[in-house]
Amino acid sequence: MKFTKIFKKGMAVLLLLTLLFSLSGCRTKELPKAKRGEFTGTELTVYNVFDNEDVFMPMLQAFKAEYGAIQVNYRKFNNIEEYREVILNELAEGEGPDIFFMHNSWFYQDHKKLLPAPKGVTVQAFKETYVDVVANDVIMKDDTGVENIYSFPLYVDTLALYYNRAHFNDKIPERGTPAKTWAALEEDVFKLKKEDNSFERFKVAGISLGRADNILRGVDILLAIMLQHGTQFYDENFRKAIFAESQGVSSIGLPRNPALDAVEFYTSFGLPTHRNYTWNSFLSNVDTSEKEIETFVRGKVSMIFGYSYLYEEIARQTEIMAKKYPNIIEMSDVSVAEIPQVYDPDTTVGESATLASYFAPVVARTTENPEAAWALISFITNQDNSRYYHDKTHRPTARRDLIAEQSEDPIYGVFAAQ
Repeated sequence: MKFTKIFKKGMAVLLLLTLLFSLSGCRTKELPKAKRGEFTGTELTVYNVFDNEDVFMPMLQAFKAEYGAIQVNYRKFNNIEEYREVILNELAEGEGPDIFFMHNSWFYQDHKKLLPAPKGVTVQAFKETYVDVVANDVIMKDDTGVENIYSFPLYVDTLALYYNRAHFNDKIPERGTPAKTWAALEEDVFKLKKEDNSFERFKVAGISLGRADNILRGVDILLAIMLQHGTQFYDENFRKAIFAESQGVSSIGLPRNPALDAVEFYTSFGLPTHRNYTWNSFLSNVDTSEKEIETFVRGKVSMIFGYSYLYEEIARQTEIMAKKYPNIIEMSDVSVAEIPQVYDPDTTVGESATLASYFAPVVARTTENPEAAWALISFITNQDNSRYYHDKTHRPTARRDLIAEQSEDPIYGVFAAQ
C-alpha cells in the first residue's frame, strides 16, 4: 500500500504511508558498530509507552555484553497524554530521558528537540532499509536544506478490518470474507445486520461506523477514508488548511470536495434514515474503555477496525466476558482483512491507503551521551532484534527485509502486508 505525508493539524501531523511490496535489491544499513567496552560506565534513561521492560531486557543485556557495563534505566508510561507532557516539560528544563519513543505524528513539530543520527548511515541507505512512510516521517531538512535522520523505528502499525468469520460464513458464504471496496462493503453490511425492536435497534450490527463517541478509532477510520478519497488537508507549504475547499471536479463536471464526500459516507452508517444505518449510541457504551470491542466479542457486530494490538485485547475480553454472557465470539472466528479501498485494489492500478500509527526511538537533544544513545537505538533496531521484537509484540516490521516473512502470519500478516 502506498502512503504520502499530507496532513498537519495543531499538535499533530497525520501522514499517509508508503509501503512498497518489492524487496529486491534492499540492503540493510545500521550505524557503524561501537568499539567493545566503549560505553562502560555510561548511564542512559529510556522512556516508552505500553511496552514492558521485559520486552527490551534481552536486547539490553546483549548490548551490555558487547559494548560495556552500561546502565539503562527504563520507565514505562500507560497514558499517552501524560507521557507527552512529562517529556516536553523535562526537555524544556534541560533534563529528561536520553532516549524516548516518539509518535510518528509528532516528528514534524518536535524534531528540533532531538539529535539526528550520526552520519554513519546515509539517507539513501536508510530508504533502502525502511519502508517509505518511515522516511516521510523521520527524515527532516535542517535550516541549510540538509536531510537528517531522527529515528530507526522498530515497527509501523496500520489500521485494518477485524471481522467475525462465522457471520460471513452464515450470511455471505460465497465469499466468507469482507469486500475489498467500500461500495461492496455497504452491501455486506446490509446482508449482515439483523434489525429488531430493542433499544439497540439491531440484534446484530453490520459494522462499527458512523459515530466518534462510542468507537475507539472513529477519528482514525474517518481520516483513512478521507485520505483514500484524495483529500488535501493543507497547501504545499503547510500554512493554510484547504480541506474545506473544492478540490477537482466530479464525474459530471461539478466542483468536488473529497473531505465532505468521506464525511458523508462515514456518517451514513449512523443515520437512521440511510440504507447503511447499522450503528447507534446504544450499541456501545461511550463511558467504557472497551466500547465496540465488547460489542464485537458478544457477537453483536460483524466488523470493527483496529491496529495489530487489538487482537490480543479481543482475546483478553473473551476471557472476561465468558463469565458474563452465554454466547461470545470464538477466537477461531476472529479474522483480519486489509482496510477497504475506494477502488478495487485487484483491478485498479494506483495507490491503496490506510493510516499508520507507531512510536519510534529518538535521542533527546539534552542527552549527555549521544553516541551511546544512538548506538543503543541502532542495536535494538537491527534485523535480529527487530525480528525478536515482532515475535514478542506482534507489531508489524518497519524494515523491508522482514516484510515477506511476517506477511505469512495468518493473523498479523495483514498488518505487515499493508
